[in-house]
Amino acid sequence: MPAPPAISVILTTCNRRHLLPRAIASVLAQDDAEFELIIVDDCSTDDSRSYLAGLRDPRIRVLATPRNSGVAAARNVGLDAARADVFALLDDDDVYLPNRLSAPLRIFSRHPDVVCTLSSAVKISPKKVQTAVMPDLKLASKALAWALLCDLIGVEGTSITARRAAAASIGGFSTRMKTIEDREFLIRMARLGGGYLIAEPLWQKYWSDSSLSAQRALAGAALVSYAAMQPELARRFRKLGSYLATKILVADLRHGLFAAFLRDWSEFRAAGLIDGNVGSMWSDHREVAIYRRKMKSGDALAALNGPPEQWA
Repeated sequence: MPAPPAISVILTTCNRRHLLPRAIASVLAQDDAEFELIIVDDCSTDDSRSYLAGLRDPRIRVLATPRNSGVAAARNVGLDAARADVFALLDDDDVYLPNRLSAPLRIFSRHPDVVCTLSSAVKISPKKVQTAVMPDLKLASKALAWALLCDLIGVEGTSITARRAAAASIGGFSTRMKTIEDREFLIRMARLGGGYLIAEPLWQKYWSDSSLSAQRALAGAALVSYAAMQPELARRFRKLGSYLATKILVADLRHGLFAAFLRDWSEFRAAGLIDGNVGSMWSDHREVAIYRRKMKSGDALAALNGPPEQWA
């Protein structure tokens, strides 16, 4: 039996045949790491299946889910099949840049207490191209968990590289989550060890109207599911929960999603994220917004120990 690769790449897809060649090519172009590419087709109904069946590169394995179950379940299928001790994720509408696999592997070899890495990225939209830069920084477990919960660092699937054993020990990705599943997964991972932010841009993000992140009307339901998995948002860190809820309510109104606003208001109150007092909601929102602006710099993140004492 051949030796396991250094890293397993997990690419999940559904009805994105037109994007798959670009994503796959960006993985196969990585010439500085021994890898396997696991492609999980989540019951595509376009011609993705026939295209994937025609791939002949021995580093590629194609799996299929028995029914359409969403990205979290599809990633778990890939995790179960992965042979390497480290895995990296790839969304089908994104692209790896050079060193995407080797840079995290170097971090893991040097820092045995690190369970996950995230990296800077080039983000491409129809209107502009910009680089979302992260500091070169190691975060201890407690600091990582709080930075993730408070949204001080960006999280997207293609940015994540992690130790497979740690992911398995927490049960993988939550299938209750339709969005924000990446961040919620890493918060649970942070209880097992620290994280490392890589300043080098290692991937490209392509924004499209069909991506889940563009479906604004789903944001409220996603936050309710997130808060169910992270109940501190409605208890110990109520200010933060209220801030996240208020951001969505304001976005609902800004984009004319009035039905979504009424639904989200009701569901946020039922989840304990807001109390319905507009004055206190605004006060909490302002306090958290000021704190987050102050804490997003590299120096502030480097000094981070956890949540502010007055918020607990």
